[in-house]
Amino acid sequence: MSESFEDVSRWPVSRYFREVVAAQPDGRVLLAFGKLNIVVGCLLALWLLVAAPSSNLGGVHVVLLLGFPLVGFVWFLKDMPSPQLTAFEHIMRAPWQRKISVGLQIFVGLAPWAAIAKAVLR
Repeated sequence: MSESFEDVSRWPVSRYFREVVAAQPDGRVLLAFGKLNIVVGCLLALWLLVAAPSSNLGGVHVVLLLGFPLVGFVWFLKDMPSPQLTAFEHIMRAPWQRKISVGLQIFVGLAPWAAIAKAVLR
């Protein structure tokens, strides 16, 4: 007897984030850094529009803050099984694979901050 699976291509993005991304440890790191980086990137963009362009921070930092969450999301999608199989994620990915994935998400989340720290300390 075959079970019918729901067509995930019809899921709204919010449901995918809630049911698939937030259920995984690397997904929780992705969401936390993604929200933080996007908010700070938007604030930095607004600040650069208002402030004098003589500061060390520039448009490249805005691009980094807004772009790295997308890189993290693509990395997450590459590592995760399809949404129908996420119930079996603990079988499909060994604990060391999950730890590496979380570490890579932390690296991707902190990369824009390293560039900002380097620019400010220069």
